[in-house]
Amino acid sequence: MTLAPEDDGTVLARAMDMELPGHGDATRVQVGRAELVLENRRGSFSLLWSDGREARRYVLGLTDRGQLRLELRVPRLPLCCVPRDVVTLVPGARLRGYVTVPLVPTVVWRRGDAPAEPLVELVPDELQATWDEQKGHAFEVGVSWLSRFPFRSGAAQAIAPLRLANRGDAVVSPRHLDVQLTDDGLWELRGALVARPQRLVWGEDGLSGPGTGADA
Repeated sequence: MTLAPEDDGTVLARAMDMELPGHGDATRVQVGRAELVLENRRGSFSLLWSDGREARRYVLGLTDRGQLRLELRVPRLPLCCVPRDVVTLVPGARLRGYVTVPLVPTVVWRRGDAPAEPLVELVPDELQATWDEQKGHAFEVGVSWLSRFPFRSGAAQAIAPLRLANRGDAVVSPRHLDVQLTDDGLWELRGALVARPQRLVWGEDGLSGPGTGADA
């Protein structure tokens, strides 16, 4: 059995139920180019995740007293987005655009009204853990600045609308943008998952105003 929001695999859903397969059967979930396969073999369940570049295998002991789901969740650590393009704002300038950031496919177990219990977190390779003495742990990820709403691809990612403004008297060229995401701040739009718009404002003393970002 294959579960996917659309036959073309480009419509992204925040969560998909995974039916427990019978003995000798398998359940498949497609997320963009990646595939998750749950097999029932001799009393144990084998979970295989493959994105075309690598494969990961997990062995699970499950019962019929719960529900298995695949949820797309925001990364646990803050996101430090490093623009692949040079982004520069002269005094008084504003920029509006989008970046796309990876989400973490997470296999969870639900029993009735009890809170969901994460079983497997499939953290993508694009998220590189870093440490900063001032900000602590974060995930660093390369992003491209997009001036238009991205075409849907079905990949496990969120679209983050950003508004940048330079209210200072000096040119600002941020080396990174700290994007804040929350699970309850994502919604489905145009077949994609979109975050709440965030505003990053630079003044005389660097970054100020709502949101977070990089030093000039």
